[in-house]
Amino acid sequence: MAHTEETISNNDESQWIKQNTEKIHLKLLFELHGFKNEINEQFNSLKTNLDLQQKKPLEMLTMNSSSRQITESRIFIPRNSLLTDLFQISHIQGLRNVLVAILIIFIIQVTIDDIIEDGRLNLDFNLIFESFADLHIALFIWLIMQLSTAIIVFMGFYYWTKNRYNYRKHLKSKSNEEKFLCPDFSQYLYFLFVPTLIYRDQYPRNKIIRWSFVLKMFGEFIICIFYAYYIVVRFCIPTYENLNKTKITLSMFISILFNSIMPGSFFLLLSSYGFLHCWLNAFAEMLRFADRMFYNDWWNSTSFAAYYRTSNVVVHDWLYTYVYREIYILMGRKSRSIPTICVVLLSAIFHEYVMVFALGFFYPVIFLVFGVVGLVCLFCLPRQESVTYNILVWILLFIGVGLQSCLYFMETYARKSCPSNNTFWDKLIPRSFVCYISLPSSKHLKIDL
Repeated sequence: MAHTEETISNNDESQWIKQNTEKIHLKLLFELHGFKNEINEQFNSLKTNLDLQQKKPLEMLTMNSSSRQITESRIFIPRNSLLTDLFQISHIQGLRNVLVAILIIFIIQVTIDDIIEDGRLNLDFNLIFESFADLHIALFIWLIMQLSTAIIVFMGFYYWTKNRYNYRKHLKSKSNEEKFLCPDFSQYLYFLFVPTLIYRDQYPRNKIIRWSFVLKMFGEFIICIFYAYYIVVRFCIPTYENLNKTKITLSMFISILFNSIMPGSFFLLLSSYGFLHCWLNAFAEMLRFADRMFYNDWWNSTSFAAYYRTSNVVVHDWLYTYVYREIYILMGRKSRSIPTICVVLLSAIFHEYVMVFALGFFYPVIFLVFGVVGLVCLFCLPRQESVTYNILVWILLFIGVGLQSCLYFMETYARKSCPSNNTFWDKLIPRSFVCYISLPSSKHLKIDL
């Protein structure tokens, strides 16, 4: 009996040691990640100071409401993506396992429904095939764009740098001659494929390619596609495919909107994980690109400014280096508001550009949500580090992606149900608005799709 109690005591003690070890591991990992960011900022600051000493004296790059300095562009160092490190901890990996379990439940649910209703399993993936039906056209256009960028842009840049002495007198500074040197074509070609938008002659490179890691990342990317497929099949299609048969009141629209928040939230998480983590890590590994900071801890954001900076570091680095800093300098380094507005609007226009070609029609929902409502939240929400504001950011994000999902699905099914007049304006005017709208004769607005 005493031996049994001693064994139980030893097991409890081992479990306690294991749990505390995991906690210490997690804490150290976050502290090391913060230390890496701090070191990166110190390198940026050091590089800025050295450049300032070599060039003409510059004023302190500060603003009245902030003591943050405008630093140089990103310094590339070897590092993993944040989730790659976090998934080494069993507690964090358990959260991913929960999402995998939900996907398995979706598959089981669809299988059982098919067997009960049809007596057999219907492996219907027409939605996926329809989504990728024009993949060959997209690849052809991408190939033409890459070839034109690789040949025409490079040759133009090479010609410009070769003849720079003819117009050097028009330049304001003669100390920047090294910035006009044309790179080798191999370096330029590597830059076109590497997952970054900031050019460097040299990037940190890994010694080997882990093909098992590449296959894992592509496999998880495919899983994200099927995950989104099952969410659309189970939650979106049953809601929107019959909307054209009934009139939508304001109360019904609000109900549909909040029913779209859960699918939209999954779309947000799946797109972030599938593209920024899986897809970019796979190509980075194949190219031996060692700096994998494609995103930061955006899920801990307590303001939309922090969310915009950390959710997509690849795009943020480009916007900060080539848009924000340049506009800030042109404005006399007096205000950060105008550069911020320009950056957010440019990003919103690009997102809308992608959606137009992906959906085949113009419906500026993402531009209004991202570029208008997002700007309001960016300037109006206070920037305070607290759990409350982190929850508030998550709530606003969920409502935003829910609204986008709701309106885009409504417009998609309206274009399937309402006749087209085959004009240019038909691509620009939302058909869910012009197909049939009756002014509210009662208490509710009625919109027939």
